Amino acid sequence: MFIRKLPLEKWEKASELGVFREQKAYVDSVADSLIRIDDEPEDSNIVYNPYGVYSEDDLVGFILYTYEEDSKDNHWISGFLIDKDYQHQGVGRRALEQLVDFVFVKNPESIEVKLSVSPENLIAKNLFLSVGFKEAGWKKENEDVLCFKNKNPLRSPIFIYKPK
Repeated sequence: MFIRKLPLEKWEKASELGVFREQKAYVDSVADSLIRIDDEPEDSNIVYNPYGVYSEDDLVGFILYTYEEDSKDNHWISGFLIDKDYQHQGVGRRALEQLVDFVFVKNPESIEVKLSVSPENLIAKNLFLSVGFKEAGWKKENEDVLCFKNKNPLRSPIFIYKPK
């Protein structure tokens, strides 16, 4: 299982991913998430990065990672879903762990990664909490905000050991 940038030619395939009927009230479709990218004003400093979650060569999930340029604390998972046929197999957990690791390696000065979740979506909220996200203590559009803190936000890439 791995994540990688979702190229434009895979957007239609990603839009076919779906969740269980009872989850639809809580989860934006991939198409809705991708529309947000096109709706962003030209002068915005928000960067949208759609990622595919793959099992072998099969696209099984979607993550929309957004951040504000030159920000240490405005990194968000703005969209997340694992196709219903691949849920309850640890795929979502591994995808979240990989994305958080990616954010902190690529942006070592980053303080945290945030996401919002409906308080009624207990399965997703428990997944996020089990991965290491914590309650932020505030809401965004009536959803609970959770954050994953960088354990060492002051580290610098120059201190990462690279063997010769």
